Amino acid sequence: MAGSDRPVFNDRYEIHSRIGRGGMADVFLARDLLLDRPVAVKVLFPEFATDPTFVERFRREAQAAANLTHPNIVGVYDWGRQGSTYFIVMEYVKGRSLAEIVKAEGPLLPERAADVASDVAAALGFAHRNGVVHRDIKPANILVSPNGSVKVADFGIARALGSPAEQEHLTQAGSVMGTATYFSPEQAQGGSSDPRSDLYSLGIVMYEMVAGRPPFAGDNPVAIAYQQVHDAPAPLSSITPDVPRAYEAIVMKLLAKNAAARYPSAEDLRNDLRRFRDGHAVIAAPPGSAPTRAQPPVRARDPLLGAAAGAAGVAVAGASSAPTSAVRATPGATTVVPQQRGGPPPANYQRGGYDDDPPRRTALLVIGIILALLALVAGIFFVSQWALNSSDNQVPTVAVTDVVGKPLAQAEATLKAQGFDTSIVNQVSDTAPVGTVISTNPVAGVEAKKGSIVEITVSSGKGQVDLPDYTGSTVASATKSAQALGLTVEVVPRDAPDKVEGTVIDQTPKAGKVDAGSKVQLVTPSGKGKVAVPNVLNQDAVAATAALTQAGFVVNATQAASDTVPVGRVISTTPAPNTQAEKGSTIDMVVSSGTAPVAVPNVVGQTETTAIRTLQNAGFPSQSVFIDVPFGSPQDGKVISQNPPAATQAAKGSTVTINVGKALPPPATTTTTIAPTTTT
Repeated sequence: MAGSDRPVFNDRYEIHSRIGRGGMADVFLARDLLLDRPVAVKVLFPEFATDPTFVERFRREAQAAANLTHPNIVGVYDWGRQGSTYFIVMEYVKGRSLAEIVKAEGPLLPERAADVASDVAAALGFAHRNGVVHRDIKPANILVSPNGSVKVADFGIARALGSPAEQEHLTQAGSVMGTATYFSPEQAQGGSSDPRSDLYSLGIVMYEMVAGRPPFAGDNPVAIAYQQVHDAPAPLSSITPDVPRAYEAIVMKLLAKNAAARYPSAEDLRNDLRRFRDGHAVIAAPPGSAPTRAQPPVRARDPLLGAAAGAAGVAVAGASSAPTSAVRATPGATTVVPQQRGGPPPANYQRGGYDDDPPRRTALLVIGIILALLALVAGIFFVSQWALNSSDNQVPTVAVTDVVGKPLAQAEATLKAQGFDTSIVNQVSDTAPVGTVISTNPVAGVEAKKGSIVEITVSSGKGQVDLPDYTGSTVASATKSAQALGLTVEVVPRDAPDKVEGTVIDQTPKAGKVDAGSKVQLVTPSGKGKVAVPNVLNQDAVAATAALTQAGFVVNATQAASDTVPVGRVISTTPAPNTQAEKGSTIDMVVSSGTAPVAVPNVVGQTETTAIRTLQNAGFPSQSVFIDVPFGSPQDGKVISQNPPAATQAAKGSTVTINVGKALPPPATTTTTIAPTTTT
């Protein structure tokens, strides 16, 4: 119990208080006694712990997230079994979920919403590259810390790409897993989900962040799922008139019913969000659309930057997937929805203006109208092309000058002197200096008409990544994390005998935005220092581990039998107690597993006295049971059988029963007397 009445899981995680509750698990704030840090522990409800399907889904959540090390993904450290249930140990994130922020503070500014979406896209891109689809992206699973950093949590129904749920027996036939408000049309229809399904869910989140509500709502999850498949969302500009057209275009591209019409990958989405934030044209915007950015009126405050952002600490777990037998009508709840493959919509579903039913017309009338429209469109096209060609033939052309590698100002001046207009696109580059031209469109040497636009792509320097605070982490884990961000790691030793070797005690630069590909220095102590090994002999193993860890040692516990030390208590340590040892070194601690069993000796055939002595010498008391044998039997006074039998492993001190033969009395002798005969 680690010196208190709080429960301790796996002899390591001391449970403090409950901080969350989901559809299949409670979440507790706990302390890792070994590493002395706060963690979040998700504990499966006992009623689900006996269901192999839920246990496997729980295990898969731990496995899926534990393999994903990224600054925007909540870390998973451990998982195991405690009593009759299972638990997952995760990173504890102090802050609030995006759902709580929007509910409490109202809609976000589009620019801040784009920043949040960009961080979520970075997490999804990393997960997708590692073959994992989240399948439950929603505001409740997006956590925002007081400093504004964003993390994605809850891979409870995540699935490895190429591993259909049907093969894993984790999805019921005729059902789909996810949250009706946020899942994609293909999920609503029970189809297979891929990375583009996560992007659709992120589109719903982006819509809700700015509008203050999701695009689809209904009385129950079935009605919402029907809308996901059949209805077009109301334009964002109809709800929030000042939303930039570029932001709206990005959201509508994400919400395409056909997955092929969405962004091909999370990286493509993130690039378009970066263009929006930089004020450039986005891929999602149709040609000739309004400017990509609008200056919205000043709002009272941005919820993610307000003082309330760091109010309360929340767990990383959020709401786990609900049991497949439950159907919830609460918006945002994880739900199982029956597939809607054809058939009428739900009775309580109110259809909007979008109608899938074909108009009732005769075939001849329909064909006539189509042909007339085609003829009209073709005529307009040919007339416009003729007029355009006639006009274009009057404009002179000139070869585009090569300005690649030149400063932007010089390149613009050169191209404008040729008679071109220019547009600027910023692009991250690891090689081109900031402000120099990477490429042009059209490329150098191509003939283009004067007055046409030449797009100049300019280097904005190396991209930036969020560098975490590695202080207190092991050098190995910090190095792995930094390298995953594309950073170069240099380990710098520093004399610090009071610190544990192999941990990070400082870093340069500090946590925050850094250039991708730049170098981070991890400072680790070069001197360990020696301290006395605490005397923990005969102490409880949990208390002994805590004492040794607090003294700066790593504990390696093993078990051994002992006739003198009670079970669960320490038999010995190596190095021995009070010996000087270096901080950070490993202490081998042997814990008693109780008395060792020994083989019961064979005493069958021995006399009772000899058998009793033999058993006593082996550590077993005995009791004799006498069995009648015939008078004169050789088994008289000898052991006929024993229990436990010979060679059976039994704990010393347990009683052995011996069955000893006891002869019956001799049979009675009959004497016949013959009377003498008298002769007269």
